[in-house]
Amino acid sequence: MASLQASLRGEATRAPEDLAGVVSNVNRLVYEASSANRYATFFYAQYNPATRQLTYVNAGHNPPILFHRTGSDFRLTRLEIGGTVVGLLESFPYEQGSLEVEPGDVFLAFTDGISEAMNNADEEWGEGALIETVKACSGLSPSETITRIMQAADTFVAGAKQHDDMTLVVLQVASH
Repeated sequence: MASLQASLRGEATRAPEDLAGVVSNVNRLVYEASSANRYATFFYAQYNPATRQLTYVNAGHNPPILFHRTGSDFRLTRLEIGGTVVGLLESFPYEQGSLEVEPGDVFLAFTDGISEAMNNADEEWGEGALIETVKACSGLSPSETITRIMQAADTFVAGAKQHDDMTLVVLQVASH
């Protein structure tokens, strides 16, 4: 993880518009610094508030989801474009994706410890339950949304021991 963080810090300043190139270089550096069985999922994005463009590379991570609400309907966009995990292959041609976000849109990034949270019956909470929880949080602040998601996951697991980290990032595009 330290190698990944250091590599990203160094590479992100070289060609900040070429996210795919940044992640390709980070991948090579992590590959060179790690043993063969060490790799990481990785999601890297930059947001330009002037143009409302979100540019990203997803390197094997659970695809973050952008929630866009129109009336009572939601359009979900999964941020999947990118490539494989970093550090597994010496060289990999990553791709970058870009999309415009609108005021009120909610960005959700999560680790699989959230979607794969298990109860005592070995049932997973699941991405569907996560999505429905976020939809039910429409109008709440990002911090309130995180609290509600964690409460819903905790209610589902009902005290069962978890074996993975549970990390969330929730961002909302401000209205003008």
